[in-house]
Parts: sequence; C-alpha cells; structure tokens
Amino acid sequence: MTLLNVDAAIPSQTWALVRLLSYLGKSIALDEARALVSPPSLRSEDTSTKPPFDCALSSLQVLGLVQVDSDQQELSLAGPTKTLASSDDLETYTRILRHAVLKADYNKELGADNDATGPRDLTRALAWFLVHDPMEKPIDWVAAQQLLDEKDGKDRRLLKADVLPLFANDTRWPRFGYWATALGLAAAPVIRTEGRGPLVPDCTLAVKQTVLELWQPAQRVNAVEALQVLREHLPVLPGGAHSLAVGIPSPGDSVAGTALSFALLRGHDEKWLRLEHDDDARKILLLHDPERPASPRPVSDITILEPTDG
Repeated sequence: MTLLNVDAAIPSQTWALVRLLSYLGKSIALDEARALVSPPSLRSEDTSTKPPFDCALSSLQVLGLVQVDSDQQELSLAGPTKTLASSDDLETYTRILRHAVLKADYNKELGADNDATGPRDLTRALAWFLVHDPMEKPIDWVAAQQLLDEKDGKDRRLLKADVLPLFANDTRWPRFGYWATALGLAAAPVIRTEGRGPLVPDCTLAVKQTVLELWQPAQRVNAVEALQVLREHLPVLPGGAHSLAVGIPSPGDSVAGTALSFALLRGHDEKWLRLEHDDDARKILLLHDPERPASPRPVSDITILEPTDG
C-alpha cells in the first residue's frame, strides 16, 4: 500500500472512519462499519476500483491508526487515535495523521531506492515540494513535471537519482495535493490560478500546530534551537532527516529555508508567535524575508503567544 496510488485512501476518507469509531467509543463489527460509512446508496457500481471504505481501512492499518481483530472481525481505533477527545476533534486528528506519515519507522532508507511502500512516496514528494518558495508561482502538475524532467528539470540535482520518479503519472499529483494540504504542509493558492491542481508550499498550519504543541504561551526559545526542534518534528523540511535522506542539501544549521521562513513570518504577523532580535545573542537564525530578499532577517528568539483565532 502506498498513499499516492489509486488504491489508497485520501485523508477525508480516513477521517470518516476514524470519526465513526471515535463517536462510538468502542470496537465495531467490520461489516457494520462498512455499512455505516459506505451505505449501498453511496457505493459505486465500478468494480474495477477498490471501495473507499477498504481504501481507508488499508491506509489506516498501514499507519497503525486502526486495527482489526482477526478472530472477531471487529474494528477499533489503535495507537494515538485512541486519545481523540471527541469525534469532532479534527485538529488533533490532523496532528496524529501527520505524525504517523512522517514517523521514522515508516520511512527508513528513503534515499536508498524508490520503494513506495507505506508513506514513503508521499514523504519523498513532501521533502521535494518544501524546497520551493511559497512566494513564487504555485506548482501545478505541468510545473512539477518540468521541474523534475529527466533532461532539463532544475530539481533533478536536488534529489538522489534512486528515488525518482516522484510522480509516475498524473493520477498521483491530485492525491499528493489532498495529502499535503490535509497534513498542513501545503495550501491552495489564495488567488485563482490556472493549471491542474496548483499548490503553494505553505507549511504554516503544520508549523503552527507543532509550535503550539511543543511550547507554552509566553515561553521564549532560542530561534536556532527552535529550528532544530521543528526539523525533528517535521523532518520533510529542508535540513530535516527525511529531506536529507533523499539528497536535498540543508540550507544550514542556522538558516530556515524559504518555506519555514514564510511560516514563521506568518506566525509573527498572525500573532501566535513573536520573532525577536537581540544584537548580543550568541545564536542567530536567518529567515528569508520576501520584503528584503537580498538580506536575510536575523532572529535570536521566538516567543510563543496565545493564538487568537481558535
């Protein structure tokens, strides 16, 4: 099972199944779960494709988020999904799903070959995608192919040859869009853009959730140390373990890179963190600021603020 293939689920399908189990608060017979999530009126007559329920079940099992009792044929939540506060807690589920996809155990030897089992295909694609600048033109299916073209693509040198291709056909790009946005590691363009499935490498949601999960309001952390921690928790960021594994060079131990810089600057503008600069600080983080692209913005500390938008 790979997450970008047609026989895998898209995130909304996995949430429908997890939400049902969370609402019930107990295990349920597999056939009953299938009937509730996928009643006959919603089932496709196309027998050549795997039913959405089965796709969701397989994908969640691969990620260790549900389990099926082989003897009783009962379905239940597994691992971190058991901690969901309620069946409406989509924000927590987003974090759980992202942690599962990026889990080191599911992404071993990412750069050794193009083995796509589990979330590996999605992880490699995310690492490549987050190299790009959110302030540049959104990337659509055609642009992605041009960037990764075997002869002329400028991104070929960013990746180990053994991990290519990232998108073997045009059915995998839309699925990448579903997953990347659901995990908070991409966003749709604010302004309508032509092209098939345009995406912006805006990881603000994932960074915000991670920051607020790791640190308390009013806590002040050194910016370079924060960078290291964020790369550990979001290893598809440039400089993170998954990004390095597929051959993407790190921007530096004290350089955030364009995607993370954009997210931190948004956080400052949206007031869920405050970027500060002390001229006497021993460790300085350099951010790419689109308002001053020729001169990186120095940040010594990050103060976590109470979010005001819920």
